[in-house]
Amino acid sequence: MVEAGHFPDAVTYTLLMNGMCREGDALGALRLLEEMEAKVCSPNSCTYNMLLHGLCKSRLLEKGIELYQMMKSSDIKLETAAYATFVRSLCRDGWVAEAYEVFDYAVESKSLTDVSAYTALESSLKWLKKAREQGLAV
Repeated sequence: MVEAGHFPDAVTYTLLMNGMCREGDALGALRLLEEMEAKVCSPNSCTYNMLLHGLCKSRLLEKGIELYQMMKSSDIKLETAAYATFVRSLCRDGWVAEAYEVFDYAVESKSLTDVSAYTALESSLKWLKKAREQGLAV
């Protein structure tokens, strides 16, 4: 592609990262984000949300939290799928206070409707309660 004089844009990078995440290589997608930024190609909210979703699905929650903090400091809004997966991952790993903080950000930043935000948090907390009752969660 580059040899032919065509350079990837944000959409191309995002699609590549999405494919990498789907194949279980979220860390590779994170490296691709660094390459993208180094080549002065600005990621968009779709890029960050897709990557957050991929990191959580790959159980790389610490990396997901770092990415979320960067998104928050840059006023990037959360999309529904990334938000729900992130809150679910936080609750699954026992980070309930952090899940509430993400909920607060989603509502305050108007990333999501209140109903969407509450629904994801409520279902995650119900799952956590059930898992704890069965001795399966933190």
